[in-house]
Amino acid sequence: MPQGLAATLEEITDLDKRLDELGVEIKRIKARRSRLEDLAVEEFRATRMEGVKVAGRTWRIETDHHLSVSFDKRDEVLAACQELGLDTNVLTTVNTAKLKAMLKEAAVEAGKDSSLPFSKGTALEGICGEFTRIRLRHRSS
Repeated sequence: MPQGLAATLEEITDLDKRLDELGVEIKRIKARRSRLEDLAVEEFRATRMEGVKVAGRTWRIETDHHLSVSFDKRDEVLAACQELGLDTNVLTTVNTAKLKAMLKEAAVEAGKDSSLPFSKGTALEGICGEFTRIRLRHRSS
């Protein structure tokens, strides 16, 4: 075997081992960050602060809205969209991002609170998965 090939393969093996080690460290750091983010969100909610500038960033909390549709509910969801008068031409399949945007727009027009599930009280209630999560956000200053 050529010496250059052996050296290259050994270095690749060493790099793979290092990547594995770093992957474990990254998972540990992400878990720690997630716990700290949860604590920060709790503090924001407890103090009712809208934002704060710390460490060169402006921090706030926002609500993320998530929507999912299982494959077996696809036809039922499309029928419910038609019942709601949503433009099903753009929903020949269930595009959850588009459906979420359409539901949000309909909820805003109806004057609903954005923290509530948008499908509540509609034909889509109970046939699509929907939840909100409070998240920590920042903007560099």
